[in-house]
Amino acid sequence: MHKKLLKEAFEKAKKEEGLIKKTHIAEFLSDYITENSGEPYGEKIIRIHYNNAIAITNEKVVLKQFAVICLCTYLGHDDFNGYKKKSEVKTRVPNRSFLAKHKIKALSIAILALLLIVFSALTINTQKWMVWENDRFTEVEFNTEKYRLNQLKLYKEDRILSFRKVTLHCDSIFFNANKSVRFWYGKNTNKGIDFFTAVGLHPKTGKTLKPITPYMIKKYICN
Repeated sequence: MHKKLLKEAFEKAKKEEGLIKKTHIAEFLSDYITENSGEPYGEKIIRIHYNNAIAITNEKVVLKQFAVICLCTYLGHDDFNGYKKKSEVKTRVPNRSFLAKHKIKALSIAILALLLIVFSALTINTQKWMVWENDRFTEVEFNTEKYRLNQLKLYKEDRILSFRKVTLHCDSIFFNANKSVRFWYGKNTNKGIDFFTAVGLHPKTGKTLKPITPYMIKKYICN
């Protein structure tokens, strides 16, 4: 069950957080587990477990108990027992012949692919896009002569309105009244530290930003 739990957590992070690379998803889940359990659980070990989970060699995957609880919470369950019960219900589907099941699946994939091609052709010029410029995202037109493909991002209003790179000072207000953080940080391409006003991915490196901590404040801002 740990394999299934981990794979479902990866799929959810990929769909809802917009993460693609395994490393970025593992970093996101590592941060989530560490923040919600108070126990560190490294990106590397999560990535190793995930590779074992999807391997054809049937490698065994055993997660730490606190990591299991956090992943169940991330998937919307109260605990591991709740997750197992819901998983068992999902697997109770009517029996169908192998041939009929795969015919329907193949037909569905073909129709979906055709719809995606038509949809892409019709909407690529009407879809909103944005690029990172200096300290913020800016709305732009889809123009591969002016911008590289990896610069163009699907338009997200919250990124446009509230995601900024900022310069912090010792007298900045780093935490809200409820002790939640107001800033996130990540290394840039020059190995320096950049600070941002919202959680997400670093616009230049694509790595998951981390919430600011007293240690980072003391080391990089109030030294």
